[in-house]
Amino acid sequence: MTITFLDSSNQWIDHLVELCTPVPAQTTQGLLITPPLVDLKASVSDDLAEDVPIFPDTPATPIGETYRQIPIEAFVFTPPTRVVRGLMVAVDSGVITLGNLVGGGVAFAIRGSAVCFADKNLLILRYKTGPLLITQKNILSVFRYIGTRLGNPDLYVKEENNQLIPQPSVIESTNQITDRCRNFIERMIQEEALGILAGNGGGTLLVDGALTVSYDTPKIYLEMMLRTASRRSIGVCAISKRSRISIGGVPVDSLFDAYPTFVGYAPLLQAIDLERQAYSDLKLRSANDITEAEEVYAVRFGFGPPGLTFRVDVTGSPAASKVDVLNDVYFNAQMVGGYPKPLIDAHQYSSFLPGEAMSLLADLVARTGIRTKEEPSMGILFQPFGAFGK
Repeated sequence: MTITFLDSSNQWIDHLVELCTPVPAQTTQGLLITPPLVDLKASVSDDLAEDVPIFPDTPATPIGETYRQIPIEAFVFTPPTRVVRGLMVAVDSGVITLGNLVGGGVAFAIRGSAVCFADKNLLILRYKTGPLLITQKNILSVFRYIGTRLGNPDLYVKEENNQLIPQPSVIESTNQITDRCRNFIERMIQEEALGILAGNGGGTLLVDGALTVSYDTPKIYLEMMLRTASRRSIGVCAISKRSRISIGGVPVDSLFDAYPTFVGYAPLLQAIDLERQAYSDLKLRSANDITEAEEVYAVRFGFGPPGLTFRVDVTGSPAASKVDVLNDVYFNAQMVGGYPKPLIDAHQYSSFLPGEAMSLLADLVARTGIRTKEEPSMGILFQPFGAFGK
């Protein structure tokens, strides 16, 4: 196997970095409170085919009777009926918080990766922002830019009488600020991945998470992304490690518990819709509102342990149906512990090593003149067990 690493970026990421890099005169007197350096951690948003018998003529396995008569049918994986291009690109990103600025603000860094897998060749594109600093002076312009680029200028910050005003409760906490910047960069990497796939005749985009409208991603952006992918013969497969969806009171990740040897998938949208119609007085979101994809599946890619069941959102294209895309991922992406290895690789290459926090802090201090102070910790008083659990 040939593995190639390439440091990459694009104009949208570069502009965000520029907005988050204040001039030294604005920060020389600033004080950044850092977590205890030993506690600095990164946050990352997470061939079997020959061993699995294929039963192309076997009827679907009904599992609905187990769950209050909700009609759910499960299917084993079968080879794609249409030719799917062998190129697959998996995208993920991670963020590390470096400290909080006295007076309001946060220092952090983001890293992303796109793992391009074709036959036995692996190209890994790495995206690094370096240390970023959001302060009271630049926060509104940063998030106005992000919202505009995602198709909704008022997503986080609205403009009234030539004044920028933050939307309530969307960019107030450190976690909101850092994760929304991370999500934006991940979307920009996904756009670049779509360009790579389109330039090679199509293929499959693997995404970590769900294709759901949220505070981070407006509906107009997701619709545009999926339409663009479909027009260019690209299937999109989004795998969620956690999901709050349940059917008949059973969480998606427990749907196949009664079938420990089953490996395959079950389409869920119709069942979810029927169930939610029965509880219409509760005003639950309709099934079509939980995803912008063509279908939501419960999928088990491998036997346990761990043999986990995932929520998987899938959209096909004129070149390959949604089922073809799902089967393509199963047969052409190596599975490790019942999870696609390209996504595992994308996760690993977007993570931060423990010692990198200090290097990033040193870089920030050198470029901005900001002072740092480690947050006091009482952990030493509770040794050898620490204060864990308190």
